[in-house]
Amino acid sequence: MWQRAGGVGNEIKRTAGAMGFPGLWGAMALLALLLSGCASTVVTDVTAFRQPGWQNEAPRTYSFERTPEQAGQLDRQTYEQWLAEALYDVGYEQVPEKQARYRISMDYDAAPGIVRVAETVYPDPWYGPWGPYWGPYWGYYRPWGAWGPWGPWGPGYWPPQTVVRDVPVLFSNLRVYFRDAASGKRVYQVTAQNQTENGSLPATMPYLIRSIFANFPGDSGRPRRVTLEVEKPQK
Repeated sequence: MWQRAGGVGNEIKRTAGAMGFPGLWGAMALLALLLSGCASTVVTDVTAFRQPGWQNEAPRTYSFERTPEQAGQLDRQTYEQWLAEALYDVGYEQVPEKQARYRISMDYDAAPGIVRVAETVYPDPWYGPWGPYWGPYWGYYRPWGAWGPWGPWGPGYWPPQTVVRDVPVLFSNLRVYFRDAASGKRVYQVTAQNQTENGSLPATMPYLIRSIFANFPGDSGRPRRVTLEVEKPQK
């Protein structure tokens, strides 16, 4: 029997087959969620870059830009609909291509990975790490030979232990690009990165999109962390 400490361990490592995903900050956030039970928030790392002089001024009209192959992807069609709703909330209007000031495109990916979490746990003094009343010296180990209030046969003192667990997670990326329709130059791009225990991209995508447009357009080149409440399923 183990009693888990309220604090976190002193080692967190991440291993994944994909590149460009969040590192230590994400593992720390994940560990906090693991120790607190079910997650009530989603934490996303967002970084935006803009062309010097771009000011997000009106007219804010756009059309989506996609390849012929992408146009037939049903998941992309759904994600573009969610993206259009978020753009509307920050003052952008979707119009026919010839009337659009911007061409907006998106790409995304997700890859499974492992977060290695090291936790500090405290053994139950009656059980210890080897079972009830057992352990070195018949379960009455004490620092400096102190028996404690129960005498030589009472519960012993067991030092804190470190338990390492490998937790499966999904690393998700969403990137959105704004291209000036007249010049063809990219004027704005933003990336959202997230990792979720046993997650899926469709479940994560709404939070990635909402995170991108929190405090839009944001400072160029300055990462920010966005925390959103998890939406409760509708009955």
